[in-house]
Amino acid sequence: MAPDRERRFEPATLVAGLVFLAIAGGFGLAAAGSWHPRPTMALPVMGLGLVLTGLVRAVTRSVRSRSRTSGGAR
Repeated sequence: MAPDRERRFEPATLVAGLVFLAIAGGFGLAAAGSWHPRPTMALPVMGLGLVLTGLVRAVTRSVRSRSRTSGGAR
């Protein structure tokens, strides 16, 4: 990336990071003995998190392209 170019905020990256952080926290709590989730719960939660990330990305892209066509973007 060029140094003079601004970085854009990507909400989908934030959502994905929070989902994986929550999964890691769950595994940490399970390892500490504080929480006993079903082992089969991690994969569906990760799948739902990735679907949510994709939806956020699609909405973000739609909003940005709509604002770009109306002349409201940089």
